[in-house]
Amino acid sequence: MVLQVLDDLNALMEKYGIDALFTAGSAFKMADLFWLTGFRSNDEIAFIQNINDKPIVAAGFHTLSRVQKESRIKTTHDVTDVYLKLMKENKRPDENLDVIFDDILRNVFTGNTIGIPEETSSRVLDTVQKLGYDVKVVSDIMMDARATKSESEIQAIKKAGDATTSAISRVLVMVKDSDIGPKKTLMYKGKPLTVKDVKLTLEHFLLDQGAHSAEDTILAVGYKGFDWHYLGAPEDELKAEVPIILDVFPVLKMERYVADVTRTFIKGSVSEKIRHMFESVKAAADSSVDALKDGAKIDDVNLACAETLKEAGYESRRLNPAATEGMTHGLGHGIGLAVHEGPSMYRREDHFTVGNVMAIEPGVYFKEIGGVRIENDYAVTKGKAKLLTTGLDELLYL
Repeated sequence: MVLQVLDDLNALMEKYGIDALFTAGSAFKMADLFWLTGFRSNDEIAFIQNINDKPIVAAGFHTLSRVQKESRIKTTHDVTDVYLKLMKENKRPDENLDVIFDDILRNVFTGNTIGIPEETSSRVLDTVQKLGYDVKVVSDIMMDARATKSESEIQAIKKAGDATTSAISRVLVMVKDSDIGPKKTLMYKGKPLTVKDVKLTLEHFLLDQGAHSAEDTILAVGYKGFDWHYLGAPEDELKAEVPIILDVFPVLKMERYVADVTRTFIKGSVSEKIRHMFESVKAAADSSVDALKDGAKIDDVNLACAETLKEAGYESRRLNPAATEGMTHGLGHGIGLAVHEGPSMYRREDHFTVGNVMAIEPGVYFKEIGGVRIENDYAVTKGKAKLLTTGLDELLYL
């Protein structure tokens, strides 16, 4: 992983016209800093890498020893003496970043232009600028760097995917075991099955597997699924004979990587229109994945989905930006340490490369019905994309 980070950053620093990359903060809170260092801590650290040189982590006191033991980066710069000097002067280190950064940059930085990633706080950016350095905010450098995953990263996403599909399977058991009560309400153990019940079950099951929800789970019943990011109110009751969208995107507590899986299920009888929606979305997903491979143009994958839906009689925003029903969102997004990261499906002229990991999520939506969405995670390879979210049927008629 360290060698990949070095190679990726050297090429990208040259591309973005910077001589070094610098960022600082808590690796526990900043995905970029965690990716760069592999350091799991709330302690404040700084990262700097001169182009074509070793990456360095700057820290002091006990944090320095933790970095040396736990970080992937083994070259460090000790700022303990700087901290001690500030403390002897009755000054707080966190209120005197200029003194700390001045020591780091004077001793480590060797070029002319320092690149600051977008995730870095404005306070860090302002401090470096006020020290008189030529600073360039490089908005996309970390998105580009993180877009290509190592094998260990792909395995972490696969682990998150296993936790996700297992948790969804547990919910499906609850739905299967439910009876259909008055007003088509699903009754589980004699009580209406609610969004709150399902989300609590999901969260408990995820925690047992070392994960938790990265953000709130989406659970939309019937027509409410027309708003494809409707989270579901706790009191919403699950109903029979309508599509129910369940979109789960947990993060592993230790590895910090995420998965993103959506299933739409229906309990009871299924109308021909809804069945056609299910089958058409499944066909669109298959077409998209068939096109997803190393070297493929991003928009060719978008179009594979859109054309399949068009043949089935559904509009899409890709072919008709004004569409209000049909597929009214993008096809997917990269995943990794964040639920949404590079590659972006909206960079239509870009190309996929081996190591990209994508959540592919075609769906169709109608105001009076709701929606059907299927989402899985895939690693891009030389051949057919590798499915990372296994063990879960896509057409779920319960």
